[in-house]
Amino acid sequence: MFYNDRNEKIVYVGSPDLSEAFSCLLAGVTLPNPDYKMIRRPSREYIFEFVIEGRGWIESEGGVTPVSAGTFYLIRKGAEVSYGADPSAPYEKIWLNADGTLLSRMCSMFSVGPFLTAEANVLDSFLEIHDRLSRMGEGEEADCHAEVLCLLFRILTAATKNTYFPPAAVKNTLDEKIRAWLDANIYSDISLDDAAAEFGVSKMHVIRVFKKRFGITPMQYVIERRIGAAKSLLTGTVMPIKEIASLLRYSNTQHFSASFKSAVGCTPGRFRKSRDE
Repeated sequence: MFYNDRNEKIVYVGSPDLSEAFSCLLAGVTLPNPDYKMIRRPSREYIFEFVIEGRGWIESEGGVTPVSAGTFYLIRKGAEVSYGADPSAPYEKIWLNADGTLLSRMCSMFSVGPFLTAEANVLDSFLEIHDRLSRMGEGEEADCHAEVLCLLFRILTAATKNTYFPPAAVKNTLDEKIRAWLDANIYSDISLDDAAAEFGVSKMHVIRVFKKRFGITPMQYVIERRIGAAKSLLTGTVMPIKEIASLLRYSNTQHFSASFKSAVGCTPGRFRKSRDE
């Protein structure tokens, strides 16, 4: 480890000739420096950085993008950018410079343009990368760099998750709130009284609102969900039927078997056996 003239702590210096597929070139931490500025026109490698505290900026043809504590950014190889610290609150950031054809493919997979910014809590992944690189022994380069590549994939997944896995829409209507509550309590011993108390309305209002939207009563919905869960447990596990009945809050095995047969047309035991045949 050493410090350079830009007030950066360098924890790893690699070789660009290690592998065409993937190589870690340089890793470190930029400490607060009001005069810090980097010009990459074009960037000769892939730059992965996370702002720990303070503020900074990235300038490209599209204008200036501010970054601050909690911001991850990736500058793609070949990008025409410059970036630096905000003099009034210079950032501290942790970073890795790397290169290789696998990074090009990874960026294409995640639809990364010249650069990507995202609010993503990926500090732990960067710390893991630095720790692994600093502990790398002789002859461990391939294994170490493979681990780092996996961590970079994790970072990009976290940075783009709202694009590929958008958060569920907020359920604001009463019928949606009731269904969400029922879904969360399939394995709990719940009743209409509990639902009414949860939402501060009468039992009849719960039934009326839910049935109008979904065509069945809340408790019929619970039964359908529990039967669906039972089917998965019967075919995907070796859990005894008695334990499945207890998990799904049936009073006893006989009650569970009767409910299952009424819905499916056969007993739980017969259903499990038919899937094994």
